[in-house]
Amino acid sequence: MAPRLSRSSVAVAALTGAIAALAFVAPSAGAMTLRPCVTQAGWNCGVLGVPLDHAGVVPGRLHIAVAAQPARAGRGTLIALSGGPGQSSVADADSWASTLEAALGRYRLVVLDQRGTGQSGVLRCSALQDLDGLQPVAPEVIAQCQQRIGPRRAFYRTLDSVEDIEALRVALGVRRIALAGISYGTWVAQEYARRYPQHVDRLILDSVVGPGEPDALLLDTFSRMPRVLREQCAGGRCRGATASPIADLAAVATRLRRGPLSGTRYDGSGRPRRVTLRSEDALFALLSSADLNPYMQARLPGALAAAAAGDPAALLRLVPIAAGEPIAAPSLSVALNITTGCLDTALPYALSSPLAGRTALVDRALAAVDPALYAPWSAAAVRASGYVDDCVLFPQVPTVAAPRRALPDVRALLLGGRLDMRTPVENARELAALLPRASIVTVAGTGHDTLDSDGTGCIQEALRRFVNALRVGDPCQGRTNQRRVAARPPVTIDAVPGSDLRLRVLRAVLATADEARQTALEAAYAGVPTRGGGLRGGRYVADDPYFGTLILRGYAYVPGVRISGRLRVLAGEDVQGTVRVRGALTGTVRVSSRLRANGTLGGRQVRLTLGARSGADDAPAAAGAASLSRARR
Repeated sequence: MAPRLSRSSVAVAALTGAIAALAFVAPSAGAMTLRPCVTQAGWNCGVLGVPLDHAGVVPGRLHIAVAAQPARAGRGTLIALSGGPGQSSVADADSWASTLEAALGRYRLVVLDQRGTGQSGVLRCSALQDLDGLQPVAPEVIAQCQQRIGPRRAFYRTLDSVEDIEALRVALGVRRIALAGISYGTWVAQEYARRYPQHVDRLILDSVVGPGEPDALLLDTFSRMPRVLREQCAGGRCRGATASPIADLAAVATRLRRGPLSGTRYDGSGRPRRVTLRSEDALFALLSSADLNPYMQARLPGALAAAAAGDPAALLRLVPIAAGEPIAAPSLSVALNITTGCLDTALPYALSSPLAGRTALVDRALAAVDPALYAPWSAAAVRASGYVDDCVLFPQVPTVAAPRRALPDVRALLLGGRLDMRTPVENARELAALLPRASIVTVAGTGHDTLDSDGTGCIQEALRRFVNALRVGDPCQGRTNQRRVAARPPVTIDAVPGSDLRLRVLRAVLATADEARQTALEAAYAGVPTRGGGLRGGRYVADDPYFGTLILRGYAYVPGVRISGRLRVLAGEDVQGTVRVRGALTGTVRVSSRLRANGTLGGRQVRLTLGARSGADDAPAAAGAASLSRARR
């Protein structure tokens, strides 16, 4: 049953009549005074007044927060657009300047909080904002939030933000602007370029949304996820983790169709806690979230393989990482995210249609999709993950027919990470076919948001060449950001390679120290506290997971081997220090690196040096040849 609307159908009908024939008019030049920002040196801040309805039919005003670098002769204007939808930009102006540093010799940078975000009349709904990244979003809750927003909900489309950007261009007094967008920001930039081609200098698009209307079923992500997993494991990189990540994913997804997957994880005090992965669509959300966390992404093949074999501990341990910490609405408005998503997406039903008939249209749309496009997932997972369910009870709003124009023939730089799941690189190729002067640069071993996640420097080099009108070429050829794929966690000490128990325990100590380092980095990337439990028990805390100290207390990765001590983290990729060992054997071990250790176990001296090779084989717990030596007492 559809929820009771906060306004009568008469009010909805009146709004429909007012804007059904909407045609955009040129925005009036709003007054905007820029003054030095209070909290960000080197920036000028201001507020731009814009109409709620740029057609001028429905009254109301919005105030758009803007931050701009000082104008300088000879520099163009570059407007940066955040992702989401729902992310703010003004509070992150300095971060944007760092992200686009290679372009700022040629451009003055301007950022804005798009309508409904940040300081631009942020949309709030605590019932949505308080959900974590893996919790289901009930259509009834979305409908209730939309009722509180009221009829103004109709004016939070991307096309409304496009008109705000045009008003900003006019207020800045510039003839043309360059646009830089990341993720959803690439869609805003495309729509502006279609609407105002004469005012576009060039496009810088990272993690590209495809050129077609956003897909309500997220089939671009579902259909490309197997390719991403295969590429991550290509060249033997998953040896020691899995023989087939797709088969493992299929097995875990099938298991979740029978019901939730539960187990134990250990918290920051080393206490056991019940943790549950509730459904197949939650697994999809978990995998998708990993393309912003390279250490989590490196752990997934082994974690899926272990879960498929009946040991879900490593996968369940990722649940709080994927769920994330609460985010304040001014930083990312979930209400705006869903509102714009419903208004923009090509749904199988019109939002002007009666609510009662929408579910049947969703059923029909799903039935028409070839299951091979989303295998190994089920149709139910596709339905629960996309906008089709989110928007099924969205209050009726008028459908505005806005003809889509062709993209202009402007220079464009399209950037993508080859391990990006949410905006796969295939999207950039589809867009490039419509932009004759586009240059595509992809970087291996990299997920979402290459401008911020590429550590090789090749993406910044591509940007430098592009803004200086040089041939972009392929500066990322032969470069990669891929982390070592983590081995499948051993379920017993006997599963660890070694000719006798002492060598197996020593190898387990190295594996445990390296895994603890990766766990701390994984937490840091996720924005959660860098303290937590070991896979099999104990706890850790890291003051700085990149260059600081890692303290372990009974930390267990391999059953029967617990280590305690203080390790120094070297440049985020190695550890050194002395640890006490308890469990299958007792002793003290000096960890010289993730590949070397020596000490005393069970009253006898031991020494171990592992061969450094690429891929999962250089993970200390992985199977394969290694250089082993032992000094007898």
